[in-house]
Amino acid sequence: MRAIVIRFAPRSGARSALAALRRHPCECPGRHPRTATITLGGMDKSFNLKRLDVKAFAQAGEDATGTTPLADFPRLAEESVRPAPAQPVHWRLHGELRHTAAGDAQPWLLAEASTRLPLQCQRCLEPVDTPIETHQWFRFVATEEQAEQEDELADEDVLALDGPLNMQQVIEDDMLLALPEVPLHDNCQPPAALQQETEGFAEAGSTRRNPFAQLAGLRGGPARGGENAD
Repeated sequence: MRAIVIRFAPRSGARSALAALRRHPCECPGRHPRTATITLGGMDKSFNLKRLDVKAFAQAGEDATGTTPLADFPRLAEESVRPAPAQPVHWRLHGELRHTAAGDAQPWLLAEASTRLPLQCQRCLEPVDTPIETHQWFRFVATEEQAEQEDELADEDVLALDGPLNMQQVIEDDMLLALPEVPLHDNCQPPAALQQETEGFAEAGSTRRNPFAQLAGLRGGPARGGENAD
C-alpha cells in the first residue's frame, strides 16, 4: 500500500526564516544567472530577476512582467509529480515609494506570480493539476534589526534594504508557501487496493467473536454487559 503524505502549512514564522535566505542568494559556480525578457517601463529589456535594485525600481514607480520556466525554480519543480521544466511561471513586480508618518520614504514592492503544478492527490494518489498563485507586498527598511522588529506585527513582509535582491528566490519562496496543505481532486476515490484493505479491515472487525461471550458460554452464564444473574 502506498503511503499517503499529508502536507502541513509552514508555521507563522516561516516568512521571517526565509527572509534571511533571500538576502544571501547562492549562485552555483560556473553558471551565469538566467535573464528573462520582460516589459519594463513600456520597453522590452533584458532584466536580471536575481539582482533587482529595489530602491531604484521603487523610486521610478516601475512595473515589470515576465515569464520564467519552472526549471529555474528547482525547489518548486521538486513538488511536481511529473517533470515539467518548461512549465511557465508568470510573474509581475510593481515598485513604489510610500512616506511614513515621520516623512521618510520607504520602498515598497508588490510581487505576484502564478503557475500550475501537477501535485499528488492525497486521496487517489494520482496527479491533480493545481493552480498556484501569490500576491505579496514587501516593505524595505534600513537595518536588519528594524526589519526583524517590524516584521512580526506587519501584514506585509519587512526586509532590510541591503544591496540587490534576488527576486527569483523571493517568488519561489512565496509559491512554496502557497502550496495547498492537502492537494485533492474535486471528485475521486482511493486506490482500489487501499479500498479493499480498508473494507476487509472493517469486515474483520464486525465479525470478530466476543471473548467474554465465549467465556460466559463455558460457564453457563450471561456475557459481560448483558443481564445480571438473579
